[in-house]
Amino acid sequence: MLVTNLSLWIIFLLINSGVRARKQRANSAGDDADDDAAAAGPSVSRARCASRCLSLHSVAALSTPLQAPLQNNGSLGWCQNHKQCAKCLEPCKDSWEMKRKSNCRELCERVFPKKHWECVTSCEFLQSVLAVKQGSCPPPERAKGFAAACVESCDHDGECPAQKKCCSNGCGHTCQSPKDPYKGVPLKPRKELGFDELSSGQLDVHWSSRFNISAEPVVYILQRRWNFGIQPSEDTATSWQVVAQTTEQGARLSDIRPGRWYQFRVAAVNTHGTRGFTTPSRHIHSNRDPSNPPAPSELRVANMSFGPGRVVSARLQWSMPADLDVPVHHYKVSWSWTAARQPSASSLTKKRKIVRESQVELDSMRSNRSYSVEVQAVSYWGQTQLKGPRAILHFTTQHTTSATPRSPTGDILDVGTPFYQDGQLRVHVYWQSSTDHSVEFYRIQWGPEYCRNNQSRPMEKTNTQENFASLQGLLFSCKYKVLLQPISKKSRPLAESTSFFTPSCATIQAKNPKSIACPRETAASPQKVLMKAANLTASFEVRDSNVTAIFSWDLSQAAPHQQLTGYQVTWTEVVPTNRHNNNKLPHSLISQSQILPPDGSVLVVSGLHPASVYTLEVRAITAEGEGPATSRTFQTPGYQSTMRHVSRLRKQHHTQSIIERH
Repeated sequence: MLVTNLSLWIIFLLINSGVRARKQRANSAGDDADDDAAAAGPSVSRARCASRCLSLHSVAALSTPLQAPLQNNGSLGWCQNHKQCAKCLEPCKDSWEMKRKSNCRELCERVFPKKHWECVTSCEFLQSVLAVKQGSCPPPERAKGFAAACVESCDHDGECPAQKKCCSNGCGHTCQSPKDPYKGVPLKPRKELGFDELSSGQLDVHWSSRFNISAEPVVYILQRRWNFGIQPSEDTATSWQVVAQTTEQGARLSDIRPGRWYQFRVAAVNTHGTRGFTTPSRHIHSNRDPSNPPAPSELRVANMSFGPGRVVSARLQWSMPADLDVPVHHYKVSWSWTAARQPSASSLTKKRKIVRESQVELDSMRSNRSYSVEVQAVSYWGQTQLKGPRAILHFTTQHTTSATPRSPTGDILDVGTPFYQDGQLRVHVYWQSSTDHSVEFYRIQWGPEYCRNNQSRPMEKTNTQENFASLQGLLFSCKYKVLLQPISKKSRPLAESTSFFTPSCATIQAKNPKSIACPRETAASPQKVLMKAANLTASFEVRDSNVTAIFSWDLSQAAPHQQLTGYQVTWTEVVPTNRHNNNKLPHSLISQSQILPPDGSVLVVSGLHPASVYTLEVRAITAEGEGPATSRTFQTPGYQSTMRHVSRLRKQHHTQSIIERH
């Protein structure tokens, strides 16, 4: 007897643990099925509510002629404009907030203070169909297996998965398959959907229905999902969304966007329920080309910090609409500055950055300057680059929190980037105007301290009343010293000095489209360039057969007397013999090279071939010459790879992982 009781107790514990596990699975299952009424959730319940309203007012609806059914939504459009039917239809809308224990009378009185009984009965009907699933519970004696266990595994239909209902089995409640779930329910529409794109960009979606076994009005729910890209993909598609509810066998959609692949499905619903949605349609896309991204909006300085030595850093942020034809691939950011009271025509060479997020950090700026920043969004549609208009922001790096005024003396010199123009190497020098009103003009002196080719030249000088000067006829590969002396009859302000490096003639020649006659650069004891690129990294993005690579690198620590003037970047494709031309030698090379500014440690290269071998070589360029080359070999992803890849670089017989950077 003891053994029997113990066995029954163990069985009871096992059943209850199974009940709890099943109840948890039921609660998390939700409405995931595609082909049943539970999958549609509230949208089907609201369509049932609308069908009931049309059924109650069907006589009045049939006596009114309908015009342009695709535009006024058929009988639903009529109901919305009919006084009594509109009151019935109000709770059926998505905007109506319905909770399980909502008081329908109170909700309807807020919208219709008088004569709200149509609204109340409709609200109560919606409340019931949201809580109770289609069909009826089977007789308790028909429960079998786990459904016949004497346990309370559910409290209401919402705790049961898919179409199952919470039904009594005589001694408890379990989730059971309903009896006659499709009684009086209309048949599914035919699975073939038709599509017509109008010249206005609108899309007509139409379908056909089988014979309706119910005399009640049928409401159709049209859903869609979509994915970005030049190829359809169900893996990256959005969830199903309701885009139309109509009594007609078609709908006109005005929000179809180029650059997206769409799928549609439709369900027929009446007061009793639905048989579920049709199978997803074929993928379709607009025949129009996607639009370029718009200019970034709300471009602003989010934060600005001031460091020692007039160093300023700023974080800029901007906004972009979320619903674009094609998502933004990256942003091009460029900025330049001008000195105080300097003509805009003498602005410095722009600096550039490429970022992926809608913000950028601008470092190494200087205080008390006027900056101009441009931000441009760039998208890719296949191999086509879509560039949007630029957003422009002007701001100054004025330190407004300074507690003490600056001394009249101590004007600080700033030197721009040397450039080649009219057969001469030049540079612009800027300074802050003295607050000493007795200063009549400024005397500028400059000359080389030492040159790579052991050249020499005496100090030159010029006078100006402006706060900038253009130094001309500079020598290549030299370190220059500049002296600024304010001249006053009443006082003798302190002089200021600074130094800068001029680039080599070879560096200027590589950037200049015209030929430059470089002097013979032979030094008695050439100085070894220590700067070199390090930590070469890359990330890839595959769109159709086009691969876009983003290369980046760091700069190894260099000697303090060497100044970086740029980078020479070369990428070379190693082409097998049988790929393009059988007459080529094995492993022939297709090479491209580019000179980048000193702050350009990121390079974006598009149009690379999938599953191909490339070699990347980076050299640091200084005033003394070029540094040693740093090279890596990598293979681009193939056609079947994911959208974003991280390649592995190979140096000799060793491999090194590439880190994706943003």
